[in-house]
Amino acid sequence: MPIDYKNKRFLVVDDQPLARESLRAIAQTAGAFSVDFAPGYQDAIFKIRNNCPDVVLCDYILGEGRSGQQLLEELRRFNLLPDETIFMMVTGEQSYEQVVAAVELVPDDYIIKPFSPDKLMLRLEKVAAKKEFFAGFYREKRKQEYAKALAILAAKKETEAGRAYRFETLRQEAEVHLAAGNAEQAEAAYRGILEKYEFPWARAGVAKSLHHQNRLTEARAEIEKVVSSAAQYFDAADIKANICMAQGEHEEAQKTLDAVAKKTPRNYLRKRLLAEAAELNGDTETARAAMADVVANDTMPGAVSTEDQLTLARTHVGAGDLIAAEKVLLLMRESEVMNMALAQQASFSALLAVASPEKGKKKFAGLRPALIASPLPSISRVDVLRAALAVDDRELADGQARELMSGEDAKKVFGTVRKLYALQGRENDFREIQRQVAMQRIHHEEPPAGTA
Repeated sequence: MPIDYKNKRFLVVDDQPLARESLRAIAQTAGAFSVDFAPGYQDAIFKIRNNCPDVVLCDYILGEGRSGQQLLEELRRFNLLPDETIFMMVTGEQSYEQVVAAVELVPDDYIIKPFSPDKLMLRLEKVAAKKEFFAGFYREKRKQEYAKALAILAAKKETEAGRAYRFETLRQEAEVHLAAGNAEQAEAAYRGILEKYEFPWARAGVAKSLHHQNRLTEARAEIEKVVSSAAQYFDAADIKANICMAQGEHEEAQKTLDAVAKKTPRNYLRKRLLAEAAELNGDTETARAAMADVVANDTMPGAVSTEDQLTLARTHVGAGDLIAAEKVLLLMRESEVMNMALAQQASFSALLAVASPEKGKKKFAGLRPALIASPLPSISRVDVLRAALAVDDRELADGQARELMSGEDAKKVFGTVRKLYALQGRENDFREIQRQVAMQRIHHEEPPAGTA
């Protein structure tokens, strides 16, 4: 069924006035009444955030070092682009075919200049048909009704219409399984895709699924294949870095991210990951620089979070710049601090106790009962451990260390924890904690007496 363009709102994103006018003329010739312009990246984000269009026609090269691919990634990152919206890339780059074959966040379609109006309209018709095919699935996925979403895909997959979308259906199944926490099913779905075609994103999906199952060696082997074969698939470097950090190989994680971050200087999610890898690797200056860049330049409204501010303070503490750490922490609004979840309160009070003992020790001490009794993420436990060692609260410090060494992030944080104990001259105490954790693990893994 042809699209009724008069009821569709178009947004043309291009930094060249003549190109914008040309695309508007094509849309209006097809019957579109509402065609808006965005001359660049920031303007496009603003307009999509405030009144999301039905169709986005975006040039690949946007000027100021930005690309349409980066715009698409940012829109997906902040959930600003509903699945129902058509995002079509318009490019003069013949090499874009190689780019789009590798990347994970792909546009709905792309068209290479020069092209005729009829060709553009035909491509839009095909994308619109696909959106209609998946409409029910999109609704359930957005509501996180994953079982219903998968049921819709299963019902549609074997239909006559579904044959045209077999790879997209398999991909959506895999992504829903992963979102629902079903890593084994996700792995099977991605492997099913690879049996038919060697998509880099499918191989990366296998690696992510294996990582979620804590099968790190297998995950590393899979993502290495992607990194070596798909140079344009930068997200593969992020996946590899996360796996390397989980394995405790922080130097390799930082090296991997360093190389890609230089090619994508405005990808601030990657900068955050680089800061984490560098901090774990002991490269505090790189960690500080990366987080300072994030806080100063990630200009999407709401992008810089409380967690980012805490991370920046943490990198200052790690570098021994306590004045800078204190400044970051004290610039946070009191209302923001009061409304923090326990994990963030733990990090805030711990970091402040280290950076400015006279201002932070009392608050840190007040949280002590909750810090002992409550589950905390590893990053907060490391902050608490650092502060507890600094104030010589051995019970609290050793309790956090035991939890860290027995948790799933033990390899990831091992070097950091060992270094913190060494700085206090307590290497023997740390080795004793390691021994206790190892004995406890062996005891739990031994079968009960009398069993096979």
